[in-house]
Formats: sequence, C-alpha cells, structure tokens
Amino acid sequence: MIITIIYSVVIFISVIIGATVGIGGGAIIKSVLDMIGYHTVDVVNFISVCAVFAMSISSTARHIKAKTKIKPEIVAYVSIGSVLGGIAGNNVFDILFDKFNPNIVKGIQAVILAGFLIFAIIYVNSHLKSFHLQNPFAIIFAGLFLGLIGSFLGIGGGPINTAFLVLFFSFSVKESAVYSVAIIFFSQLSKLITIFINNQFKPYADYLPIIIAAMIVAVIGGLIGSKLNRKLSDKVITRVFTLTLVFVIAVNVVNAVKGFTA
Repeated sequence: MIITIIYSVVIFISVIIGATVGIGGGAIIKSVLDMIGYHTVDVVNFISVCAVFAMSISSTARHIKAKTKIKPEIVAYVSIGSVLGGIAGNNVFDILFDKFNPNIVKGIQAVILAGFLIFAIIYVNSHLKSFHLQNPFAIIFAGLFLGLIGSFLGIGGGPINTAFLVLFFSFSVKESAVYSVAIIFFSQLSKLITIFINNQFKPYADYLPIIIAAMIVAVIGGLIGSKLNRKLSDKVITRVFTLTLVFVIAVNVVNAVKGFTA
C-alpha cells in the first residue's frame, strides 16, 4: 500500500511536468522508480509504459478538444514510424533482459538515457541548425528512431522526442510537446500490443493495483499538463524542460553507478 502511494505521487507529478513540456513523464518515472529500487527493471519498465500510455490518451484528447493546431500529415507519418520503432524497441529490451543481469540492463538504459538527455539540453538551448523534413519516408524513419528509443528505454521517449522534433522540423519546444504526445501514444500502444501478442502480461499480474493506480493518476496528470502547455509561454516551457532534464540526468548517473556496481 505504501509503495503504491509513493509510486502514485511520483507518477502524478512526473506526468504533469511531462505533459506540460512534452517529455511525457516517462523519463522521470522510469528514472525515479529505478532509483527507489523496489522493483526489477522489467516491472518498472512496464509500470512506466502503462502510466505514459494513459497520460498520452488523456493529453491527446485534451488537445483535440481544444483544437490545438497541428500538421496531421506529420503526425500520421511519424506515428507509423513510431509504431514500428516501438515494436523493435521492445524486442531489443527483451533480448538484453534475457542475456544480462537486470542491474546491468538498468545501467545500460541509464547511460543511454543520460546521453540523449544531455544532447536534448544542449540542442534545445543552443539554437543550432534545424531541418524541415517533408519526405514521407524520411519522416517515417524519424518516427521509427524515436519510437525505438522510447520503447527500449521504457520512457515513451518524451524529452528525446521533443529535442529531435525541434531538430527535424524546426518546431518550438512548445509545438514539439504536442507532437511528442502523439508519438508516445503510438509507440507505447505498439509496445503493449507486442507484450499482449507474446503473452507477457502474466508476470505483471501481481502488480495490478500499482498499475491501475499509476494509470489513473497519469490520466489526471495528463489533463492538467496539457492545459498548462497551452497557457505557458515558449520561454517558460523551455526553462522547465531544461531544469527537469538536469534532474533526470543526475538521477540516471546514480542509477548507472548502482546498476554497474550491484
């Protein structure tokens, strides 16, 4: 009961921040729950995926209701790629989890995530060159890349999505947040479908109360975060994005050290 409350608080706060700045909350959830260390990396991955998926549903619904302006063709092509990437990322995780100690897998994920987050901070705040992808195949490939990373790391890909959407399409961080949520929805949906097809739900049956609580608070957090996204300025969102990633990087450094030395 206590761990369910702790997880719910972590997920609620994470999702509000994540939905606001487009990082989904998964990066915070996965990193903090790994640091708590109460469950193994595969269980934390699954809880994070369920929470982020629930957030993406509520947040996307909120944006649709508010008629947030987006380019549907970009969402469509990126989403196709993210579905394929989500399936691939789940398979990569399964392969590593079968071959290595769970703590090693946790360490590998932490190092990769920290590396991508450092890139995200540097890129978003440095105003380096960006592109305007228009070729459908290039956009699909971009979605595949983002879906693979997000699914493998169990974070939905939020902060990585945001940075690379700025890079690929010259969006602002605020604009990227909306597209990022759509990518998160499709990549996590494909991951859950893959788990269902492979009949891998059974190991998580004992954690159903935590999973249900996580999804409920994630839905509420997603609604609040999407509302804040529309109200806050680009400058404020970029600042919150940066500060959040600095915190997540610090947590992942701790997780990497713990994982490789356990």
